[in-house]
Order: sequence, then C-alpha cells, then structure tokens
Amino acid sequence: MKFYGELLVFVLLLITNLRVFFVQQVRRDPLVVLAPFTFIVAIFQILAWGIDAFTTLGLFIALFVLLSNFHAIFRYIERLYIDHYSPLMKVWAVFTIAVSAVALAATIYFAPVESNKRILKISRNQTYYKGSFRSGFEEAGALAPKSMSLWEFSPEEVAQGSRDIIVLLAPDKRADTVNYVPYLEQLAQRGITACSADFYADDGLWLHSIGDSKILRRLIMVTHSELNRQAFEAQLEYYSYNVSQEFEVLIPLLRSRYGADKRILLVSDFMADIAAEDLAKKNPDIIAGVLKLSEIEGYKTPGYGCIEQTDPLLAVAMGFRRDKTLATPTLLAEKTQEMLKQVQHDNQPDKSDVSKTVEVLNDLK
Repeated sequence: MKFYGELLVFVLLLITNLRVFFVQQVRRDPLVVLAPFTFIVAIFQILAWGIDAFTTLGLFIALFVLLSNFHAIFRYIERLYIDHYSPLMKVWAVFTIAVSAVALAATIYFAPVESNKRILKISRNQTYYKGSFRSGFEEAGALAPKSMSLWEFSPEEVAQGSRDIIVLLAPDKRADTVNYVPYLEQLAQRGITACSADFYADDGLWLHSIGDSKILRRLIMVTHSELNRQAFEAQLEYYSYNVSQEFEVLIPLLRSRYGADKRILLVSDFMADIAAEDLAKKNPDIIAGVLKLSEIEGYKTPGYGCIEQTDPLLAVAMGFRRDKTLATPTLLAEKTQEMLKQVQHDNQPDKSDVSKTVEVLNDLK
C-alpha cells in the first residue's frame, strides 16, 4: 500500500504541473485543486508509513507546488478566469515536472517485492490495540489512538496439530514487522502460524525523544546504527529491558488467543536476542525454544529484516540488491522450520522409556 501511495503522489504532481502548458483559452482552472489534495495525500503517507526518502521527497515537492500555485488556487476559489501562465511559472513547472518524473521512476525502480497472499494461500490479519505497559492493552476501535498492532500469518487451512507451537517474532526496531512480511508469509505457506507485534506506547521509550514517535523511530534507529554501530550495540542490555516489557504483554495475549496449552517458539533479530534467551530460561514450560535470526549464516541484513524485498533503496545503500527470488525469506523460513522440527522431536517421549513403562504395567497386572 505504501508503494501505491507514493505512486499516487508523484503522478498527481505530474498532472498538477503539466496542466500549466495546456491552458489555451480563457477559462477556470479546476485541476489546480490537485495541488492541496496532493499535499494532504503526502501528509497521510507519512502518518501511515513513517518518514523515508520517498515519503519525504513527495511531501516537499507537494509543499512547494502548493505554495507556487497559491495564487491560482485563490483565483479558482473566487471563480476568476485565466488565459495563460507566466514564463516564470512555466519554468518552475518544468523543474517540478522533472523532479517528479525522476522521483516516480525511482519509486518504480525501487519498488518492494510483493507477493499475492491468495496465490500463497495464506491468511494475514492485523489487530490494533490501545493502552500502555502501565495500564495494559485492549483492542482499539477505528477512531481510537493505537499503540500496538498484532500481526498474524497462518495458512488458509490450518492442519490439525500445526498450532501446537506458535512462532512469535520479536522484530528489531530498525525494521518493524512490515520488513519481515516476506519471511512471515513463507512460514505461513509452510503451514506454520506466526505472529509479530509493533509497540508505540508512550511508556515504551527507546530514544527518549521525539524519535520515539511512530513516523520517526525506524529512521532514527537506522541512522544511529549506521553512523555509530558501536554505540548502538553497546545499548543491548537496555534494549533487552524494553523487549522484555513487550514479551510480558504478548505471551499472555497469545496464550489466551490460541490456548494455554500452546507453546511458543521465539524468533529474535539482534535487539531482542538477550530478552528472548532470558524469557526461555525462566519459562521453559511455555517457551519451546529460541531462534536468533542474526546468527543464521546467509542472512545478510541482521536487524533490518528482509529489506532486499521490502526496502530495496536501503538495501542498495547497504551494498545489496533488490531480490525477486525471495532468497533471504526462504532461508529464514527453512531454518525456522528446522528449529520447529527439532523442538517437536525433543518434546516427544523417548520410545525406550515408553516401552519400559508398558512392561512395568504388564508385570503389575
């Protein structure tokens, strides 16, 4: 959806500026209303998806186009007519057309690799919650402020016993769940139920600044990590405390959702590694095991998710390419499936012990 919103913004900008060259006679200019409309769409893009290169570029171009068309908007509101635009306006239009065209081409070139969930035969649900770590979380209505979103990926037809162990992904904050979607879809395609959650509660602070807001957090986390990786990694213990808070909310929520008899396989990606290990040690009856994605050989972008599919521009900036083959999501899903098989095997009673028990029972008879 983010990609299509970006396309819409840049296409509207092209139409808004191209209209300047097609005023051939005295008439009103109704297409000028696209300038404020495009600016509003660009704002909603940022509110929905956060700040990145394309949403920011779209907002700035839309703002400048809106300001340059202010006089034309005023004339349209006052029902005045126009027969031509000035040479200066046409020069400005050429510039903004060129920038918008380049931005549109870049958006298409760096488009995320998307898959059709109908073809994959999987189900993807997202449930929103309101609240905080202090007061607790509850499902949010359509207009309520949202501080947590729970994602669930599962096969369309859930096989018997396939939900004995639920996979819970603890995403790195440089990625958030949206950048692990190809991996989670691969799990669901393999018949595995997988969940992940993103928290934006006002008492779940990571940066202790405006950077904790939904639209800025990932950008600042990525920037901080790339500019000073040593300082970023030195805060792992603090990250662990925050992730532990999230686990305290998610584990009871998943057990109430799927059943208290279900066990959970924790999948962590760098920032959540320590918290996942600690939780597994304290709750071996609930936590079936821990899989650290950052330790999987072949996972090129630990902490960033599957950006070769979800954020090709960032992938290129880090020295990687857009990948349509889904090599990384497939690798991570295979390793997760192997881990699940191992956990399920370890939990099965030893056959020799079972036969001995049967023999003892027969002797007693």
